[in-house]
Amino acid sequence: MGRLLQLLTRNGGFMTLLLVELFSFYLIIQNNDEQDAIFTHTMGVVGGNMLERRREWSDYANLEAISDSLIAENARLHSELADARHIQVPYRDTFFMKDKDSLLLSDSSRRALMRPQYKFIAAQVVGNTISSANNWLMINRGSLDGVRPHMGVVSRDGVVGIVRHVSPHFSVAMSVLHRQTKVTVAVERFNALGSLVWEGGDPSIMSLQDVMRHFRVKDKDAIVTSGYSQIFPKGVVVGYVDGDPEPDPENRHFWNIKVKLTQDMASVNNVYVVENIYYTELDSLMQQVKNEQ
Repeated sequence: MGRLLQLLTRNGGFMTLLLVELFSFYLIIQNNDEQDAIFTHTMGVVGGNMLERRREWSDYANLEAISDSLIAENARLHSELADARHIQVPYRDTFFMKDKDSLLLSDSSRRALMRPQYKFIAAQVVGNTISSANNWLMINRGSLDGVRPHMGVVSRDGVVGIVRHVSPHFSVAMSVLHRQTKVTVAVERFNALGSLVWEGGDPSIMSLQDVMRHFRVKDKDAIVTSGYSQIFPKGVVVGYVDGDPEPDPENRHFWNIKVKLTQDMASVNNVYVVENIYYTELDSLMQQVKNEQ
């Protein structure tokens, strides 16, 4: 109470003046329709602006949650798209011939549930290099999220890399800009197979090897994943032929093709880890074949 009295004593004159001015302002508004209208309009504008700023800040605060939700939804849609575009494996494969021109599943197989081949795990890149001979990416998903070594990493714009090391909460992927990365791809127009590798230099350009010259490859031809590996689904766009190809100087039966990547590896952010549900089974079969050679 003593401090309040001291404050009033020191600032009494100023506070009295302020109260008189506020009261005068009130009387002017109450007894003047024009001034009242101006005041009401001004308060409406100020109040509207304040509410708009509040909404903008609220929207900004919710952006991260909205972004995460959209990324997760995209992962689900990627999985559904992969289900539609790639093999569906029934629990049973019994079938019978209805007539010489038609092949039908038996009743038990027709009722069997169908299992998708691919699932997608949404993630964000938290570390990335592009200037080394062997480049890596770190993502914020790990073993607790279902990520394992040898899973592919893609974005909405193309292939990004292959998971090599996993911890509970993070994973390190070998970038496509790594000398040991080799992605089995195809020239989409012919389904002509080849291997996509990085030879260093420009991080937006990779080399396509082993495409035979009887395929008339042209500038701007689309390059897509072949689906022949156990890592990436078929048909993911990787890039486009950059310029007309030239004969490979080391083997003139093949083209020397440069590919412009569709994914800018310097700005990659939101990605999807590709889980091939049958990877272990397919890999085991391939190992048996290799052991027999």
